[in-house]
Amino acid sequence: MTRSPLRTAARSAAAAVLALSCWGSAQFAAAAPPPTDPDTTPAESDSADAMPTETEFVASWTLTPGGSADGDEAGSRPNLSYQVAPGTTFEDTVIVYNLGNVPLDFAIYATDAFNNDDGEFDLLPAEDPPVDVGSWVALADDQLTLPPGKQATIPITVTVPVDATPGDHVGAIVAANTVLSDNGDGPVFNVERRTGTRMYVQVEGPLLRELGVTDVETDYRGALNPVGGTAAVTFRVENRGNVVLGGTPTVSIAGPAGVGKRSLTLPPMTDLLPGEDVTLTAELEGVPAAFINTTEVVIEPVESTEVGGVEPAVGRDRTFAPPISVLLILLAALLALVAWRAFRRHRKDDDPDIGASPLVDDGTDPGVIPVGELEAQRG
Repeated sequence: MTRSPLRTAARSAAAAVLALSCWGSAQFAAAAPPPTDPDTTPAESDSADAMPTETEFVASWTLTPGGSADGDEAGSRPNLSYQVAPGTTFEDTVIVYNLGNVPLDFAIYATDAFNNDDGEFDLLPAEDPPVDVGSWVALADDQLTLPPGKQATIPITVTVPVDATPGDHVGAIVAANTVLSDNGDGPVFNVERRTGTRMYVQVEGPLLRELGVTDVETDYRGALNPVGGTAAVTFRVENRGNVVLGGTPTVSIAGPAGVGKRSLTLPPMTDLLPGEDVTLTAELEGVPAAFINTTEVVIEPVESTEVGGVEPAVGRDRTFAPPISVLLILLAALLALVAWRAFRRHRKDDDPDIGASPLVDDGTDPGVIPVGELEAQRG
């Protein structure tokens, strides 16, 4: 039986997952079925029995900043970035491109950004209303249908509240397409896929640039080799300021006076948003057991011409790191000493006292000559 191309496209769309890409485009395709083994029988001359080739449906789109407020220029900006005063209202444009070969329906909306558990840039789910910069944006069109290969320019108006706090407010404007998910084995539900452009609005006022390191914890795991231990260091990096910051974490562990120092530099963090934090873990090997090890975490700010005056953030921790093999040797030596002393005492208790004379019934020692007898012998 010939499959319906529309049914094939629906099934392929069910396999898509929600994704955000602020630079690329989202796409899915319904591919033709996998090839079968070649038929060795002679081909039929009746072309009516031939299986038609299924059409490949491609849905692909992107949303970018417009080149100007009226949208008459192609966009070349990497994102929407502004520096404004509280109470300011300004206009701009975004452009939605349908790069596929099927018509697509879009929901266009603005939302707020945050850092997820991995510290990566992320956006609120579609069902969560924005409370920061995403709520400042009004779009001329929030629902859009685009034919294949077409584009649409959407004017936006941004109204900054008069009581907006100084610093960076970060979000995004996205174009979302919802498809029906039905894999044939369970319930049918909607899956939203979206792509868009980031939005940075810096409100004028005092700017605070500060990173912090807290909750440094070291889990030391010793080994028989005194210099072969491992350590898992967990720590939290906080953006205590009101501007977007980044930094490169370096974790080091050393014994007293820096003995046996081991260091590890983690990949740089970028776009740690104001008020956000991220928990990181570093695994260090070859850590010596120096009884007391000191862990130090240093966050070197990422160099930026726009962000200056950021001091490195430092956090420390101390942990007990006993040299297991050395302690085992000392314990064995102590046990050997105790056993040897016990053996000596046992031998001394079993041997009779040399030079001791038994006493007679009258309590005198037979080996002792009375003084009177000694004088008589002398006479």
